[in-house]
Amino acid sequence: MNQKRSDLMATITWALENMKAEYGESFKPENVNLAELQRRTGISRKRLRKLKADGFQVRENKLKGTHKKVTVLTGYTALIDDELRKGNANSSSIKNILDDHGYHGGQTQIKEYIHAHRNLMPAKRILVAKQGNRGRRYTTLPGESLQMDWGFVNIERQDGIKYKAACFVMICHHCGERYVEFFPNAKQENLFIGMIHGFQRLGVPKYVLTDNMKSVVTKRGSDSHPIWNTDYEAFMKTIGFQTKLCKPVHPFTKGKVERLVQFVKKQLHGWQSL
Repeated sequence: MNQKRSDLMATITWALENMKAEYGESFKPENVNLAELQRRTGISRKRLRKLKADGFQVRENKLKGTHKKVTVLTGYTALIDDELRKGNANSSSIKNILDDHGYHGGQTQIKEYIHAHRNLMPAKRILVAKQGNRGRRYTTLPGESLQMDWGFVNIERQDGIKYKAACFVMICHHCGERYVEFFPNAKQENLFIGMIHGFQRLGVPKYVLTDNMKSVVTKRGSDSHPIWNTDYEAFMKTIGFQTKLCKPVHPFTKGKVERLVQFVKKQLHGWQSL
């Protein structure tokens, strides 16, 4: 006898014995008032009526642990198994699939079936198919492209005074030749100075790769083309190069210069980038 049956039997026995003590030896369980017994035990009238018919003996359900051979899911389990093997354990989406095939049952049965057959789902490590390299590395000819960017670092002088400096970096996309220069800030005039010094070291390229810094571009037009900063546009025409804009911190377009910025920061701050 399990715990629930045992507790139910003990409750009924206790109530009947108390009623017998109150009403005397003339009290008979078969003549008990079910309303009074319900008040004492808290058991529903319907349940007490069935127990009374069984002589107040709590019997075990003969069908407990058995399952119907034909259920509302019969004929649809193959579809559920197929979805589980694909890694889909969402009962709502599976129900929509079954509804399209004529299923008229509820979602609870589907949830119970999924819970009992989760062993059909693939391991998490292979749920997502290999997608390969999402980017495409490209090469450029000598003098075709330079990448540039700003980085900001905290500098501590020998006398203990700390201040923030702007680090201008430029790198050749073809050979990896680098140029690094520090400025008090990242204003446009310092950008022009750094670019001129970089061009003196690396040469003037066909175009420069950079992100959407305000000293380079103000906004994009309705056709998505950049609207250049007036001074920067004049600077480009004077030197004779073009500019291509990239997403910030995007390794497949200007990853070389992004990595150079991180390298400089780590060297200056004991491998703690800001």
